[in-house]
Amino acid sequence: METKMMRWGKAALRIALGALFVYAGMRKALDPGAFLQSIENYQILPHAAAVSSAFFLPYLEIFCGTALGFKRLQSGALAILGGLMCVFIAALLAAWLRGLNIDCGCFGEGDGKPHYALTLARDLGILAALAFLIWREDSED
Repeated sequence: METKMMRWGKAALRIALGALFVYAGMRKALDPGAFLQSIENYQILPHAAAVSSAFFLPYLEIFCGTALGFKRLQSGALAILGGLMCVFIAALLAAWLRGLNIDCGCFGEGDGKPHYALTLARDLGILAALAFLIWREDSED
């Protein structure tokens, strides 16, 4: 049985995660050229795929972040955001292991310095929060 406090806590977590993804998406959408450069710095995608990603991903993040505020859309948004976080974490690890000296580009243009351990910890925390919400999802919200 879920308490009222637990429901409020889950709602607050969903709102916080939604705001985080809307903010991240907006920062990228405002400067798609800088986001494209961040994607290309990872040296994973061909140019055409990087261009498509630079224009598509920010709006997907904004949509999914907003969708976390709507009961009917939460399950899909959580699943998509969880998948995106797995891809982001894999790309970050690949860059780190290859010794690339890049900023993650997670929130638009950063300071240009790699902060791999901190970024990985943050991303794993976000993934854990998404996984918790997926795991605790029920019809009483």
